[in-house]
Amino acid sequence: MLYRLLKSSTLARLGALLLVMTLSGCVIGSGGVTHTVKSGETLWRICRTYDVDLQDVAEINDIRNPAEIKAGSKLFIPGASRVKQIPPYSSSSARKEPKDDGPKSIQMHRGMFEWPVHGPLISGFGLRSGERHDGIDIKAPNGTPVKAAQKGDVVFVETSMRGYGRVIIVKHDGDYFTVYAHNDENRVKRGDTVALGEVIATVGDSGNAKGSHLHFEVWHGKKVRNPLFFLP
Repeated sequence: MLYRLLKSSTLARLGALLLVMTLSGCVIGSGGVTHTVKSGETLWRICRTYDVDLQDVAEINDIRNPAEIKAGSKLFIPGASRVKQIPPYSSSSARKEPKDDGPKSIQMHRGMFEWPVHGPLISGFGLRSGERHDGIDIKAPNGTPVKAAQKGDVVFVETSMRGYGRVIIVKHDGDYFTVYAHNDENRVKRGDTVALGEVIATVGDSGNAKGSHLHFEVWHGKKVRNPLFFLP
């Protein structure tokens, strides 16, 4: 969603074409199916059958440990067009299958970013009412300071982006981006360098926000990521 909005915004006129190119691999809108886990199925075998990245499936379903997968669990498989049958377990397949019963199979980056604002999490990353939700929503009173989640450079500031309202995008080392939306006030401008914890905005309800909260996204290169995998 963010990429589609950016294409029609003032971003290109501001000369930040690189950001548009970086975000052009957005997988939002690519569809998907809900897979019901059956006895004996593992996250690794499910992802292999659907030919999808295990990390992507883990993040969109907020799975921190593959051992959490139990019979009856429902997984959203992004990009899939139909529900597939998972090949039954066999001793020969077991020799080829890596152990996926521990957290090492899923990459966590806790502490890479700090919480931009503190408050109850009112909406998580992944599916919401049948649609992809590309970030997390943190409830906070109107006017609460929004802090930079890590040091970086402000590459985009907009006061009336459709859906997002007042929004700021900060680029960080390692080709990471953080997005802060529905702001009441933006307190930085494009080209500013911000420090970790520096106040860059205040919480609001601009755009299509229902109530005062911060919408926060994390991008890595061409992929939107689950912020909870990066926060302390």
